[in-house]
Amino acid sequence: MAETNLSPLEAYEKYAALGPDFLTFLLVRILEEDVPPPPSEPGLKVDIQGPMLFTGDEGEARKVTLAGEEAAGAPEVLSALRQGKRLRRAKLILTAVTDTYAFALDADTFDLKGIKLPVPPIPDLDEYLSMRVQSTQRLLQLVDELFENFLEVRLTPAEWKSELARWKKLAKG
Repeated sequence: MAETNLSPLEAYEKYAALGPDFLTFLLVRILEEDVPPPPSEPGLKVDIQGPMLFTGDEGEARKVTLAGEEAAGAPEVLSALRQGKRLRRAKLILTAVTDTYAFALDADTFDLKGIKLPVPPIPDLDEYLSMRVQSTQRLLQLVDELFENFLEVRLTPAEWKSELARWKKLAKG
């Protein structure tokens, strides 16, 4: 299914919009309390916090940056959506039962930064490192499943059109 003959630059140019669309999709669904849960964790709670960076279409120099734990509820978020801006960077918090994962997602590169994992302090270094690796793998699995849920909408033209209408409706209040 994926094109393997693309150079990294060609792949970036072809698929670059998916990251901001994904992060904006999550934001809107979080605000509406309607995030499609990953199959492996149906009770997953997804939250979004600042700092949040919104930018417009190519060539638009104006950016909107919001900070703080309550940034997603700020009126500027709806204003940015009204202007057609996409979320490019934000802090995500995934809570699965008692485990909480926190990280910043850069939508342009899909880099996960500043990851905080649910690993208790353990005196045995080998066991601690093993648990960190397992937690990192679990986090990547959850993000991948959230992205797959997004792709189901994004790659179906009728559903994507409906999703964009949903964004506009939310932005208008």
